[in-house]
Amino acid sequence: MVQTIRNTSPGSGITTLVDGSTAGDMDYVTSLYTDFPIAVAVVATTTYIVLLFLFRSLLLPLKAILMNTLSILASYGALVVIFQNGFLHQLLGFTPLGFVEASGPILLFCSLFGLSMDYEVFLLSRIQESFWQTGDNTRAVALGLQRSGGIITSAAVIVIVVSSCFATADMILVKALGLGMALAVVIDATLVRGLLVPATMRLLGNLNWWLPFAGVQRHPPALAEYLATGEQESDMPHDLRERESYTDAGIGGSR
Repeated sequence: MVQTIRNTSPGSGITTLVDGSTAGDMDYVTSLYTDFPIAVAVVATTTYIVLLFLFRSLLLPLKAILMNTLSILASYGALVVIFQNGFLHQLLGFTPLGFVEASGPILLFCSLFGLSMDYEVFLLSRIQESFWQTGDNTRAVALGLQRSGGIITSAAVIVIVVSSCFATADMILVKALGLGMALAVVIDATLVRGLLVPATMRLLGNLNWWLPFAGVQRHPPALAEYLATGEQESDMPHDLRERESYTDAGIGGSR
């Protein structure tokens, strides 16, 4: 009815204005989502440029943004299933509204994009260090996942516990934000960072580190040393090789 009235011209130079809660809600949603795509584009572009200079790769920043998008979309789906359709509403103690509060997706995007990018930087930084050390993408992915897994898991557990506490609130908006963040972080720290990111980097191989611009791509600083000592390390016991690899990466003690 609001749209019909606004689209109907009374003629004779008369202007019609519509007031009330329904019209106010429509104007509120319109004002939010008119600029939201612009904000998403600015965040994605800025993130891509920063990661481009950090990892010296054209593909890794794009992959990071796509993986973050998966986690955010999963949280949006959870909002619809739980708070719009009413799944588990008795267990969570709320009455389904039949819609998702308009500010919820925007607030979740702002929170989850930053959290997901933190985990991505933790993982990719370790993989990059291992690749510079060994020059072997497959081994670098395995070592990077091994060395960053504990940090990512610990950080994710803290966020999940705190967010789950917000899910016990009486306000549906706070409950939705808490539950949406908890579910998104669970998916991000397990399926995305623990499975999809390493699998994608393994399939892409050396294309992960492709950067065609001359003079800006870094080279593995320890590659020559690694190649020179590779035969000696192959004769070492397994525990000693592991200790040497951690020392070369700069996270162990002195030799």
